Parts: sequence; structure tokens; C-alpha cells
Amino acid sequence: MTQLVNEFVADRATAEVVASPRFDLLTETESEPGVFTQVEGPFKTYRRTLDLTEQADGSVAIREQTDFRMATPLWWPLMHRLMRKALAEPDRTPRARWWWPAEVVSARTTTLISLLAVLAIIGGYLGTIIGQTITFASAEFEASQRAQSDTLAAIRIGVLVALLFLRRADRLGRRPLLIGFMVGAIVFTMLGSLSGSLVTLGITQAVARGLTTGLATLVTLAAVEEVPATMRTFILAILTAFAALGSGMVIWILPLADTGPGGWRILYILPVVFLPVLWWLARLLPETQRFKAATEAGAPDIVNRRRLTMLLVTFFMLLVFASPASQLQNEYLRGDLQMDAGDISLFRLVVSLPGGLAILVAGWVADRKGRRHIAAFGVLGGSIASAMVYRSDGAFLWMFATIGVLLLGAAVPAMRGFQAELFPTRSRARIGAWLDVIGVAGSAFGLLIAGRLAERIGGLGVAIPILLVGPVIAALLLFFVFPDTASKELEEFNPSDPKLSSQ
Repeated sequence: MTQLVNEFVADRATAEVVASPRFDLLTETESEPGVFTQVEGPFKTYRRTLDLTEQADGSVAIREQTDFRMATPLWWPLMHRLMRKALAEPDRTPRARWWWPAEVVSARTTTLISLLAVLAIIGGYLGTIIGQTITFASAEFEASQRAQSDTLAAIRIGVLVALLFLRRADRLGRRPLLIGFMVGAIVFTMLGSLSGSLVTLGITQAVARGLTTGLATLVTLAAVEEVPATMRTFILAILTAFAALGSGMVIWILPLADTGPGGWRILYILPVVFLPVLWWLARLLPETQRFKAATEAGAPDIVNRRRLTMLLVTFFMLLVFASPASQLQNEYLRGDLQMDAGDISLFRLVVSLPGGLAILVAGWVADRKGRRHIAAFGVLGGSIASAMVYRSDGAFLWMFATIGVLLLGAAVPAMRGFQAELFPTRSRARIGAWLDVIGVAGSAFGLLIAGRLAERIGGLGVAIPILLVGPVIAALLLFFVFPDTASKELEEFNPSDPKLSSQ
């Protein structure tokens, strides 16, 4: 519990504002004279006590004590100082802050987003592990570059696991599937540590990656359904940054892959530490309010086919390039530039560091200026820079890799938002599943093409740039065809959904 004591002298007008129930960061009620408690807001516990003393000159001496605890499991230290400062301000006019929306956010929403951030970290680790370790596993199993790219392509079939279960989230809810996907992904990732061949590793990772893909889709979907319209992309940016943190954890410990012929297996065993976290999370995770409202109202699951086609083509074209460019980069660094695991880890960490800030800034801007232009520019510019990595070494290698991470990262929040914003609540998970399938098909196609081109026409440095045709098409669609969804309620695009009472 945090205790904030705020003492100051103000004029009568300001004193009247302070002595009234708040309706900015939260809505209050005066439960007894001079004591205010929360009706709706982001606090687990909240009590504001007020003492006013009139001065001889007509001013008012104010002593305001606020005792509060935010409903942000685990992450409250990140918000504590900002919230203290906001609560102490005498101006109680509702307004957007760079870190908080103008709307009142409920405790259940605050809790849900906090827990989704934990899931994003775990999902980021599990979703990255095969791409970062396959070059070391292949070295142990004496597999070729083509075998690597074929394995990375083959494990994409695991998305059918996500397709099978993810569509049930439109009937059962987001919460049970989030928990189930995470348990399964952890278990099958750990089984990968027992692999005796690249084929066995590919089979376990096919299931694990399918479940992780479904998890990422549900995290996005749950956040979009719960967050106020004016901050949807920014919250998605925060969750993307947390997922990147999880991915970074793989890179931090990647040097363990060089501890011996099977050192890479250690990275597949470590997810066991996530199981107690998941048990804690499952007890606190709520269902999204939009799913509950749509289910109670029996809302239809209408799908706009034009929007679906637009998204399917864009995701396919983007991932034809993005997956091989990302997942074969370690092979280029190790095989062509002779980097060891420690060098690769340092390289990936350094070039990725600015990406987190870029994601957050892009999400913040996208909520205010619109999504389409940011997404299109990020996709096109980031893809070109990422392709140049395979034609570079020395300082240019670091420069192009950093630019690629920055620009592609900036496009991610807007892209993730589009996949959930444009469809009704009771079809969002189903649409997400099909987008996962088509995205994985694009990834697999790109990896297969990259592997074969690398063998036949001069290595990855020639193969990867050829695939740039995909993101060029995706960027054109984003710029000229997509609608802009910034600061609009989901029900504006999906009128068949019931409006929430708070809107």
C-alpha cells in the first residue's frame, strides 16, 4: 500500500474541485464526509482522505492523503511514480497523458493487461528459441543450410494445432485458451531438449510453435478487446516490447550453446521455470469484458470478406520475407562471417536495444496520427534494411541490422491491431487462426525458397534480397487499401457487437 500525502494552499475554486469526487484517473464516491473511495478505476485498494482549513486571507489549506495499491500484478513499480504524480495534481480535468488514456480504466482491465505482459514475455522466449538455436543443433546433427531452412519451414505445420483450438476461443473464451496454449508450449519446448535428430527437434517444435503462435494471437486479441480506443496501439506496443524482452532472454543465454556439442539443449530445458509463474497467473487472469458481453447478447459472427482477403494477402507477403530474413540470420553470421555464439549474442542484443523504444514511440504515434502510414513505411524500410544485412559486414552490418529492427518493430503494433480491430468479437479468434495459418504458409514458402536459392545462386546474400518483392506488395496494400482504426471504438467497425455500458 502506498501513502501519498499532499499539502498545499489553494484558492476556493481549486479547493472545491479537490473536495469533489474525482472522475479523471478514476471515479470516486464520497463514502463519508471527507473520505472518498473508488467506484471504478485501476486500483486494487483506494482511499482518499481530505482535510480543509480556511485561511484568514480567503485561501484554503488542503491536506490530502491518498492510500492506494494499483491493480498491476508484478509491474506496479513501473507505474508507481507516474501515478503518484498524477494523483497529486490539483487539476482533476479528464485528459490523456502519454502513459495513460483519458478514459477511466477499470481494475480488471489493468490486471488483465499486466498479466498479458507476463504471457508475452514467456511467449517471446518460446517463439524465438528454434530460430536462435537451429544453427547449433544443425552443427551437432551435421545438417546443411537447406536442411535448416526446410526444418524451419516444416515446423510451420504446427499452426494447424493453433487453428484446431484457437477458433474455440470464440465459444469458450480467451482465458482458458491462453492458459492451455502456454502449458502445452512449455511442455513441448522442453521435450525438444531430448531430440536425437533435426527431424525430432522439428516435430516437437512444430507443436510448440503452433501453440505459441496461437498464444500470441490471443494476447493481441484480448488486449484489443479490453483497452480504451485511444491507447490500443500503444498497449500493443508495450506487449510487443515485452515479447521482445522474452526473445532477448534467448539471446542473453545463447552463449550456453557453445558450452559443448549439446549446449543448445539447455535453452530448451530452462522453460521449466515458467510453470510456477503460470500457476500464479492462472489464478488471477480475468476474461475480457467484450467477450462476456458478446456471448451474453448472442452477437453474430459476421466476417467482412474484403477485409479478410486484404489481411491474408498482406500477412502472407510480409512473412515470405520476414521469416527467412530473421531466422536464417544466425546462420549467415556463423557460417559466412565466422561469428561464434558469444559474438552472435552480442550482435543481436546491441542491434535490438533501440527496437524497444521504436516500438513504443510508433505505438504512441499510431494512436494519435493513424496506423496505415507507420505500418507501410516500417514494413518497406525495415525489410530493405534487413535484406542489406546479408550483403554487409563490419560497420554496415551493424547499421543495417539496427535500422531493420527499428523500422520493422515500428510496424508491429499497427499490424497486430488490424488483425483484431476489423472483425466482430465472436469471430476474432477464428480470423486470427486463419491469419496465423496464412502467415505461417508465407513463412514456410519464404524459408523453402530462401534455402533453395541459397544453394543454387550464391548463398543467403543473394537469396534474401530476392524475397523483397513480398514486403513491397504488403506496404502498398497497407498504404492504399487499409482503413485507419485509430481512436475508434471497435463497435464502429463491427456494429453487430453490443456496445459496452462504459462507452
